[in-house]
Amino acid sequence: MSNTNGQVPAGWYADPNGGPQLRWWDGAQWTEHYAPDPQAAQPVQPTQPVAPTQPVYTQPAAAQQPAYAAPSTYATPYPRAVVPERAKLAPGAAIYNAYIWLVVALPFVLVLVLPFWNPLSGIALTRTADGSVRAYTDPSFLLNPAYFILIFGGFIVDALVVVFAWLDYRDLQRKGVERPFHWAWAFFVFVNPGFLVYVIGRSIVVRKVAPGRGLAPIWVAIGLYVVSIIIAIIWVATLFSSLMGLMHTYGGYGV
Repeated sequence: MSNTNGQVPAGWYADPNGGPQLRWWDGAQWTEHYAPDPQAAQPVQPTQPVAPTQPVYTQPAAAQQPAYAAPSTYATPYPRAVVPERAKLAPGAAIYNAYIWLVVALPFVLVLVLPFWNPLSGIALTRTADGSVRAYTDPSFLLNPAYFILIFGGFIVDALVVVFAWLDYRDLQRKGVERPFHWAWAFFVFVNPGFLVYVIGRSIVVRKVAPGRGLAPIWVAIGLYVVSIIIAIIWVATLFSSLMGLMHTYGGYGV
C-alpha cells in the first residue's frame, strides 16, 4: 500500500487498491479499516410481467331487514313492599273482650233452639167413615216460635257477628295492637261456618303481638262446634223416631 503525500483530512475514501469498499484515511496513511460504499450501484432484478387484473363483479347486497329484539324471558323485578313487624304488647296486657266471645258464641245460639222444633210431631192419622186414612197436621207444631226463630234468627245473628267483630277490631286498636285482623272478614259469617275466618285470623295476629297467648277463641269455637254437632245428631235421632212412629201407625191402619 503506497502512502499519499499532502494534507488530506482523515476520512472514508475510495480504496486506492480498486476495491469496491471504502477505506479509512487517518490523515497520514491508509489504515486496515474498511466500510461498504453506499453509492455503489446495486444490481437491479428484472421485474416479472404482471397479468392485467380482471374486474370483479359482485351481487348487489339484499336490503337488510330491520332486526327486532327478542322479548326478554325475565320479567323486570319490582321492589316488594316491606311490611314492618308488629310491636309486641306489654306482658299481661289484655287481649280479650266481650265482643270476641260474642262473635264466637252467637253462631251456636240457634242450635239450642233446634230441639224445640219437630215438624213431624204434629202429624195425626185418622180413619174416615169410608175406611180411608187421612193425615192431619197441627200448624201449631210446625209453625211454632222455634220455627220462626230458626228462620229469621239466622239473619239477626249474622248481622250481630259483623257488628261485634267491628267493635272487637276497634278495641284491639285501642289496646295497642298494630294492624289487627280486619273486621270485614266477619262477613263470611253468611257462609256457614264462615265466622271462623275472623276468629282464626284475629287469634293469629294477637298471638304475634302477645307471644304464647291469643288462641283461646279458636279452642272455644272448636268446643262449641263439637257440642253443636252432638245436639244436631240428637235432633236428627228425634226426627227419625217420629218418622218410625208414623210408619208404625200407617201399618196399624193397613196402609
